[in-house]
Amino acid sequence: MANVSRVNGFRPVKHLNGSPYNGQANIYEVPAGEAIPVFIGDLVKLSDSDSTAGYPAVESVSTATTAVTGNAAVAIVGCVVGIVNSKLDVDGKMTTGSVSLDIPIYRPASTKQFVLVADAPDIIFEAEAAAAVALTDVGLNADISSAAQTAGGGTGTSGQGVSTTAPSTVATRPLQIVGISKKVDNEPAAAYNKVLVRINTHQYGAAGLAGL
Repeated sequence: MANVSRVNGFRPVKHLNGSPYNGQANIYEVPAGEAIPVFIGDLVKLSDSDSTAGYPAVESVSTATTAVTGNAAVAIVGCVVGIVNSKLDVDGKMTTGSVSLDIPIYRPASTKQFVLVADAPDIIFEAEAAAAVALTDVGLNADISSAAQTAGGGTGTSGQGVSTTAPSTVATRPLQIVGISKKVDNEPAAAYNKVLVRINTHQYGAAGLAGL
């Protein structure tokens, strides 16, 4: 059975010790100075733009269609799991205007907005492979692929996934493949298979370990 391609970024599923991911996340700010939209499922890194509210500032690790490779040696903070409505004050203070019922599903370009990031260094994420991750690739390191993201009237989901370009032992590659998702609708070795990865170059963890 062929896999259907439904790229929607990275989704935290469990921790390295096997315990399930239960929704833990921390608040981060995406400053208005960042021109790249941020979507749920996006991996983010610390921003070079200043924070304005005392929370760490982040930005997307990739542009709309640019892969993140080991050559970039990017330190990744974690995965966006929620977007805070722009009318809500994250410190609990009163804000002007009314809160829209249509909670934003992405952070538009060049807009200050707060996001929730799953940032624990030991989280295992599920993501779609750009082509097919071979069973023998488990244990190796890989890059982050990035397809065009759909904003506005689209789905608002992340275009990021796992690159299948020559997984290797290179320590600076951002992801390590730790398994194939055991779902009934996931053909293990076919194109667009869903794979399990950990962040290899984590901002709060290891600088990068060689794959095996």
